Amino acid sequence: MEVSAPISCNSFYLPIFPILGSPIPPPNHTQFYPSFTGGIFEYADGPNAQVMNAEEHAFRFSANIINRNRTLLPNTTLTYDIQRIHFHDSFEATKKACDQLALGVVAIFGPSQGSCTNAVQSICNALEVPHIQLRWKHHPLDNKDTFYVNLYPDYASLSHAILDLVQYLKWRSATVVYDDSTGLIRLQELIMAPSRYNIRLKIRQLPVDSDDSRPLLKEMKRGREFRIIFDCSHTMAAQILKQAMAMGMMTEYYHFIFTTLDLYALDLEPYRYSGVNLTGFRILNVDNPHVSAIVEKWSMERLQAAPRAESGLLDGVMMTDAALLYDAVHIVSVCYQRAPQMTVNSLQCHRHKAWRFGGRFMNFIKEAQWEGLTGRIVFNKTSGLRTDFDLDIISLKEDGLEKVGVWSPADGLNITEVAKGRGPNVTDSLTNRSLIVTTVLEEPFVMFRKSDRTLYGNDRFEGYCIDLLKELAHILGFSYEIRLVEDGKYGAQDDKGQWNGMVKELIDHVSMDGSTGGPRTPGRLSQALSAPQSWALLGILCSFESHQRMPQLWGKAPTHDTSPNSGTQRETCHCVE
Repeated sequence: MEVSAPISCNSFYLPIFPILGSPIPPPNHTQFYPSFTGGIFEYADGPNAQVMNAEEHAFRFSANIINRNRTLLPNTTLTYDIQRIHFHDSFEATKKACDQLALGVVAIFGPSQGSCTNAVQSICNALEVPHIQLRWKHHPLDNKDTFYVNLYPDYASLSHAILDLVQYLKWRSATVVYDDSTGLIRLQELIMAPSRYNIRLKIRQLPVDSDDSRPLLKEMKRGREFRIIFDCSHTMAAQILKQAMAMGMMTEYYHFIFTTLDLYALDLEPYRYSGVNLTGFRILNVDNPHVSAIVEKWSMERLQAAPRAESGLLDGVMMTDAALLYDAVHIVSVCYQRAPQMTVNSLQCHRHKAWRFGGRFMNFIKEAQWEGLTGRIVFNKTSGLRTDFDLDIISLKEDGLEKVGVWSPADGLNITEVAKGRGPNVTDSLTNRSLIVTTVLEEPFVMFRKSDRTLYGNDRFEGYCIDLLKELAHILGFSYEIRLVEDGKYGAQDDKGQWNGMVKELIDHVSMDGSTGGPRTPGRLSQALSAPQSWALLGILCSFESHQRMPQLWGKAPTHDTSPNSGTQRETCHCVE
């Protein structure tokens, strides 16, 4: 088989966007040459079946668009062979790959799971046929296979992106929760951070062979672990969010970072008004109108398919795997059409005779540059990995997920979100809020109310501070629950510099939203919270923590860093004696 459109240069830029216009019918005299590719896709019974089918659908979807747009491949018709295998059946994967190579293919796409991927990669390397990979895969440093490219972002670069985000947030402690052992590899830059940066990490693993994360969530809630990084699939992420809601953890006190690139595809409607800080990454370039057109076309086709089982996904959404597969099919097809003339012949696995044009074609793919659904695609010419790419930083707002920043290996993290208008007002933010206020007993500021009958809740207390708090609640429109400090102390430091009493609770931002106390309170708060010196002059003081967005993408999350630059705004209302 020959291609009549050779080019002389070794590298070129392939724009995806010309294919998005109206198809141009070819002249009757045009001769078409088939470009034959193979796709191997897993299928499984149960809830994962729909996800597996989406990859095959993306393969067909991309091929159909290519063949309808003659401006992209004017002299080529893309034909393909699809083989289906059982989940994790590497023997079957090997057999299907050999069947496709016997037909004569220019590349094999998939399969996506570990053992099957390795089996097909080994065969393609032996016969020098490009193997196109689309999922995260650990490639050992001593890996000698060269006949593959992987469109999924390189794990080392992704790990740097997560670390940059954690550093930007100025986290001093965090919990890393991983699904399986591969997560420890994916997050290696972050896990090694304590040796280089001032951060404490706690490593936890999700339950094995179970979707019930509630026992683990309960442990983290009891341990006051509010900053959590989850490395898991999108299906597991959907379960975690649902269970965290049931556990009362979807609040502004928590900040969750998910490493899955499919966070945008989840149905997050139930959590929009919860106040939780939810951050993730996205590689699908939805800001580009041409990409949006393709995604919309995909959604229309998917919505016509049979209804899927409950998965936590938005209806008709294009997942990252599907977008990567779409880009991969286009790259291989255009490279073959524009490559120097070469023929494709039947290859036999048992004969070990390689494709004589394989090395040239593999290099041509590695040297190509492409602007696709997943943004800028450039391969490392040695490893075949996608080490240079752009990521969107996305955060959950009341209006839904919003892009709040970008990250790239060259430029690092760039938060692009800006405050809208004059920014949040602390009095507005208290409206319709339910606050927990911590205090200690001291006459005449806070006292137990004397009564002949049993009193409950806030009715148990009276005093100057109680009256002031009641009036503030009436003016600003919030409700509150008064709780006594467990140890009954204002707060003092031990020899290790740790605080107790009301000050500790205010620093921890855990059991209360505000504190109220007598004249001995301000000096301690000033010392512990780096507050202005004017606090030391206050008599009766009521302190509310308004967790201003710094930047806005982090919502109203309390920060445990109480340095002046931590982004915590302290609003005070007081009455001088």
